[in-house]
Amino acid sequence: MEKLSLKPPPIGITIFRRAPSWLKDVPLFRGLSYCQAVAETDDGGELRVEPSSITTCHWVPAVLGLKEAELDFEKELTPRLESGTVALYLARLDRYRPGLEPDVVVLRADPDVLKQLIEHVGWDHAAWDYVEDKRVSRSALRHLREPESGWRSRLLKPVNRSLAGMRRVPGWTEATALAFRSMTVTKAFDQIIKRAMADMSICRNSTVIPYQSGKVNVSYFCTGGIAWGGNDPFHLTSGWPWPLWRQIADRVEW
Repeated sequence: MEKLSLKPPPIGITIFRRAPSWLKDVPLFRGLSYCQAVAETDDGGELRVEPSSITTCHWVPAVLGLKEAELDFEKELTPRLESGTVALYLARLDRYRPGLEPDVVVLRADPDVLKQLIEHVGWDHAAWDYVEDKRVSRSALRHLREPESGWRSRLLKPVNRSLAGMRRVPGWTEATALAFRSMTVTKAFDQIIKRAMADMSICRNSTVIPYQSGKVNVSYFCTGGIAWGGNDPFHLTSGWPWPLWRQIADRVEW
């Protein structure tokens, strides 16, 4: 059977509650968001994400357990990892640290590719518990399996295409980063996107949900995933627990 092409490549993620001694030799990421860190590993480098890594995105630290959820805004970010994550190790699978297995593999791919891969392992291995009747904030599984297009799906596509286009405008990324350093702006925006759009697409939907559930999840990209992660607005993101990834590994190439 012809292999499916993955571009960008699959990125492995290992979550550490206790750091091994070698981890200090891995370059420390410091930037806007977790989705930006994932994107920076596409070219083959390895990175570690620690509590001090994220400079802008207020969603990430509590969701990934890099800090205690203290503010009401942070406590509403569910599901999330318990606090106590000391670091996450990120790398392309073909450049992964020898002897280390990822907890989760993140794929960003054409929807049809992801649909074929999930069909291979079976839809019963998908994270249906996180599918919401009237929202797409946590999962796009229903839209992937049953491609009738609701208004949220129709809204996301032109919005994400516009965000991708704005990345080419000088100063746009810097302006959004400055705005979202404000917790007030973040909380106000969160109230909008969690009702109508995808939310925390790579940190929660593609990392935490697969890690906690042991099942594959698929998500539309959130605003940060396009504006800061630079992802293709025609793609979806997905998270695969390592045992499920092993079932599809021989069906893909990159």
